[in-house]
Amino acid sequence: MFDTLQKRCKLETLKNYVVSNKSLTKAVVSDSCKKDLEGFINSPDNIKRSISTFYSAGVLGKRKYQSVRQALSMKNHPSKVGAKTRITLSSGFKMPKLLTYNNLMAEVKRIDIGKVYEIDENYVAGIDSDENVNGAYRDLREYLPRLARFYLQKNTKETLKWFGETEGTFLVAFGGDGCPFGKHESACSFLISFLNVGRKVMSSNDNFIVFGANCQETSPVVKKCVNSAVRQIVDLEGKIFEIEGLSVTFQIKELPNDMKMVAMLAGELSISARYFSPFANVSKYDCTNLKGTFGVGRGHTWEPWKYEQRVAVVQKVDNYKETLAKQKCPQKQMRPKITDFIAKQKSRQEFVPLVGKIVEKAHVEPLHLKNNAWQYFFRGVLKESIRKSKLPKTCKKFSDVPVDSAFSRVITSLQMEVKCKCLARKVKEWFDDTQGLGVDLTYRFTGKDSKRFCHNFMLLIKWLSHENDSHLEKQRVLVFAYLGLRLRDGVSLFNRFATTEEQLSQLAQTAIEYFRVNALFVETSVNPTVWTLGHVVPVHARQVFEQYGQGLGTVTMEGREAKHIFLKRLSENTTYQRRWVEILKHEFIMMVWLPEQGFKVSENKVQNAAYIPPRVFSDPAYCYCGLLKACSTAAKCTFCIDPVMRLIEKSITDGKITAELK
Repeated sequence: MFDTLQKRCKLETLKNYVVSNKSLTKAVVSDSCKKDLEGFINSPDNIKRSISTFYSAGVLGKRKYQSVRQALSMKNHPSKVGAKTRITLSSGFKMPKLLTYNNLMAEVKRIDIGKVYEIDENYVAGIDSDENVNGAYRDLREYLPRLARFYLQKNTKETLKWFGETEGTFLVAFGGDGCPFGKHESACSFLISFLNVGRKVMSSNDNFIVFGANCQETSPVVKKCVNSAVRQIVDLEGKIFEIEGLSVTFQIKELPNDMKMVAMLAGELSISARYFSPFANVSKYDCTNLKGTFGVGRGHTWEPWKYEQRVAVVQKVDNYKETLAKQKCPQKQMRPKITDFIAKQKSRQEFVPLVGKIVEKAHVEPLHLKNNAWQYFFRGVLKESIRKSKLPKTCKKFSDVPVDSAFSRVITSLQMEVKCKCLARKVKEWFDDTQGLGVDLTYRFTGKDSKRFCHNFMLLIKWLSHENDSHLEKQRVLVFAYLGLRLRDGVSLFNRFATTEEQLSQLAQTAIEYFRVNALFVETSVNPTVWTLGHVVPVHARQVFEQYGQGLGTVTMEGREAKHIFLKRLSENTTYQRRWVEILKHEFIMMVWLPEQGFKVSENKVQNAAYIPPRVFSDPAYCYCGLLKACSTAAKCTFCIDPVMRLIEKSITDGKITAELK
């Protein structure tokens, strides 16, 4: 009879017969789903689903994974207290369970993550160091082709940029920095990324760890890692790989590092040396030259360091060290003599660059420069507010500071209006310890701090000002207003990923104005950050634009800093002895393996940061500096329209302080 029905009746009719009888429906569906469920639990799809769940928010860990597994498939028993029962849908279909934790770990171990090498006794053999270093690394000759295969998949290949090179030419950025692994623990990592991914180079998901260890950035172990990586890169650049039907090659193009790391990679003295810049032959004695220029070729006051010059100086330094050793110079005297000798060579070079000639490809990194510049700006405002307040000696704590003083008003605004609460708390603690005397405030600005200052720095200027200010005090306040405005506009221009010729011209003008106002009016004058922003940034921004058609944001460490926070999260579910091996394993599974299996990793969206507050364009009540105007019909606010501001602008244009301001 069933054969007859099957042949004569339509499928829809048969379905209606079955559905009309609940008992028959439940029996048929339950039996069918039971077989499917048994097959699904151990299927590749459920294995991938379980692994994806385990890595859905970093690394869940055993307890959290077991809790999630139970929550997805179990519920409280309706009659038995404390008991659990499977979640079922209509017709008795039971929700499929994730793999047990033990089975999950067995499957994770089967994933091919490539070779990860531990930093063991053999690796540190021959290194003159007593530190016990735990770490791991990858061989770039093995890892870069693997990452290229990942990016050349159909769903990502179309988004890659080739910058006029042959399709299949991957441009590599290599850089390192310290990791925030805790207040009392040092950690360092090196990351690589492909410039071909475009704007996503600013995302943590597209920066991959190739070295990590619990040591300082200047550790001999780190230096050995860099030397090894350079040799691997040289080997790679001479090879062609056939990947996904393309002839793939690799070229090292950028070294996105802060200036401290660039100095280490270049074999140079620290930034505090007489010749302080890793990018140019500028010294502390001529950095305030208002007519000086930086660039390649003749006619410029300062030029980039040349590799041949670096090597020649290193040879002289080595010979001088041998001479001092023969003279049995005391250890305490040797170091000052060496640094003084290097300065007399009009150089900062002590060792051969760890990265070889690749050091010439380094460009200034905008993220740290931006943060350091705003930190320097705030330090000046802070000192001026304390000086103006003329606090009595009885003020031992911030709570003793009069609320109507400039110092109290500025810090209250910093906390309540600028929203830099952590910074405000640090200032109060610093004042409680030092009463504003002696040691300067030490606080490392973050990207969030810098953005908040870009939007609201004029609120600090407003409270720094007072109607009873003398002419000199008024001038100082307006200098900070002018300085902050130039810094904000400069930050907005040199932190761009996409830029234009017009914006590069604006950057050159804004940068030199920022430099000059510091050199002419600010007491502490020019430091490495000010000089670099004023002279190196415009030149490097143009170089990057000519090379890639993009802004200086191409070499930002924004994505790398986000990656360091991500690595810290991964470390929380690792054992100390195998921490870095496990971190490299977890990162590969999350960033490469899971996307290849069709599971999208949660991604930090790369957004254009608006450093100039939108209100200055959309609301006519606001001045371009960010303050409210006296009335909406006024051209500018009371600060920007002040006659003294015109004199400051004229001084900057002329390159000397006008007679009216002296």
